[in-house]
Amino acid sequence: MECNKLGLGKRFLKVRAKVTGFLIAKIEKRNAPEQVIIVKKRNTILTTGLQNLLNAFQTYMSGVKYLGENAPSPGIVITTSSGQQITLSFLTPPALSVTSNSAILSFTARDDTTNSYTGTSEELVTTSAGYNIPIATSNLSVTKDSDEILTMTWVITISVSPSGSIIYIPTLTPQGGGWSCPSTTSGCGHCVESGANSAFSTSWDGCSSSGLTSQYPQSSFVTTQLFTDMFYNTYGTGSSNPFTSYVDTTLYIYTLYCMEYFTAGISSRTNNFCSSNGSILCYTYSSGSNPIYLQVYIPNLTEPYMGVQIEFTT
Repeated sequence: MECNKLGLGKRFLKVRAKVTGFLIAKIEKRNAPEQVIIVKKRNTILTTGLQNLLNAFQTYMSGVKYLGENAPSPGIVITTSSGQQITLSFLTPPALSVTSNSAILSFTARDDTTNSYTGTSEELVTTSAGYNIPIATSNLSVTKDSDEILTMTWVITISVSPSGSIIYIPTLTPQGGGWSCPSTTSGCGHCVESGANSAFSTSWDGCSSSGLTSQYPQSSFVTTQLFTDMFYNTYGTGSSNPFTSYVDTTLYIYTLYCMEYFTAGISSRTNNFCSSNGSILCYTYSSGSNPIYLQVYIPNLTEPYMGVQIEFTT
């Protein structure tokens, strides 16, 4: 599977993901919490940040080397009026909420020290595949005095717009999908396209669908976790495989046409790809994924590749 084989053919189901966000700052008096000041500012999503996130996605999904920017630590970086930089660490992993067409991540950090300063600009740095990636900036002006606590929440919204026969499934918690198989055997000899079976190391016959695959049979979908795991995850470098590629801010997840189903996701923190006709299964690591990122169902294909093309815009 070569990157230059990718193109505008209809064999790729297309999804658009628009990334927006804003920063909220809350200032409260240490001994008078009822005295609260809240200010809000829209951010700028960095194109280079999106490209680096796609590079990191490939790092944990396809084992490529990460070549993008790597900041010293994750968090919200404040630049003060004196030129000092202060990094506020995230209190917890990002909170997730979903709507019928979006995924919303909220990153919260706090400064409860007695330091005083005026912040003039901010940067959001998230973690992906073990790297700390700046993805957004803001120029919110906020002053913190020594007797005040500053809490910052950076909200990132990914609005998902599928087209054609693919749907978006909002999953508030990671959901599994794929197949349940009684055992395994080495190699795959079932694929339609010559050479496709060499990409799948294991196969089995007599499998049955499970999770979202059983809930959405003969369907193509992407889930929330594909997007949220891109913007924040604790995975490392995955095993090498040819199933993902990106150009600028467009991500491709695809395989040579093997069987009518193709799925991608994570299993036990390891990248996982499967191809199936509903009974016979060829896969790279496990018969099922949790979370499952996507499923492609194309029973009749005239082109050799099948997969999903996701275009990220701001």
